[in-house]
Amino acid sequence: MQELQDIYRLQAFVTVVQEGSLSSAVNKLHITQPALSARLKLLEEGLGCPLLERTARGVRPTSMGKLVYGIAVDILKRMGQLQTTVRNHLELREGFVHLGGGATAVAGVFPDAISAYRKKYPQIQFTLHEKDSATVIESLHDGSVDVGLITRNPYISQNEDPLVGLKVHAEIIDSLEVIAAPEHPLVQMSQMLEKQGKALLPIHINRQPMILFESGSAIYDIIEMEFRKLGIRHRTVMTLRSAQSMIKMVEKNIGLSIVSAHSLRNEKGIHILKIQGLKMERSILICSVLDRELTPAASEFVNVLKRIYN
Repeated sequence: MQELQDIYRLQAFVTVVQEGSLSSAVNKLHITQPALSARLKLLEEGLGCPLLERTARGVRPTSMGKLVYGIAVDILKRMGQLQTTVRNHLELREGFVHLGGGATAVAGVFPDAISAYRKKYPQIQFTLHEKDSATVIESLHDGSVDVGLITRNPYISQNEDPLVGLKVHAEIIDSLEVIAAPEHPLVQMSQMLEKQGKALLPIHINRQPMILFESGSAIYDIIEMEFRKLGIRHRTVMTLRSAQSMIKMVEKNIGLSIVSAHSLRNEKGIHILKIQGLKMERSILICSVLDRELTPAASEFVNVLKRIYN
């Protein structure tokens, strides 16, 4: 590449000026004297003026050579900084990872992956945006998010597929659980039935007060369709976007709720109700933009997610 040849020529010229002689520069650069002379000649021809003049003690820069020397030193310094920065990013000693996902991703999926990642690459910095899947997709396309966790809505038409233009790296299967406060009447009933090898029936949660995700979200659609299959009708007393807020409301026994199993990993004051015939799962997709290559830091984070959840 011509640009690299120019750098080598500048490096040869700067070294000659600093050493004060061709022979010393040859030793420092580990090249032959004809090769050094050729680089200097091509640099002078390219700039259109002589840069060095011989003296009794060796060589020194001409007036134009002094001008070129100052600028060349700065160029080589910046080139060194560029090489160091690129190497640090490639070796994951520097870099940023911009993440986006819903409440479950932010609270239940990303933390374990970020913790595992930073144990190996502590210098990498993260930004984490809590957004719904539609907004995460927009952020992936506009470049503000590198890696997004998107809930696949199984009930959306293929003609309306929001994943067009995205690369799906892997899939995380996430189960949705019905939860209740320990003092809720259904908890005691559930425990009695479990001793008999039985489970609650769909009718037991029919018209129970519930705290659910907002209507129109992918997770709401999944719940709605699964309830419909079993003839369950819910009585919504509150809608929220945050799984952690929903769990707090359940702890106060305001109603039942349905949240991701990932959101319950460290929750001790909550009881999971098993309902006969009710199995709710969703697919969380690890995505990036198809036509944009991930940075080394973001690419390795995808690998960490895949190792933990696949």
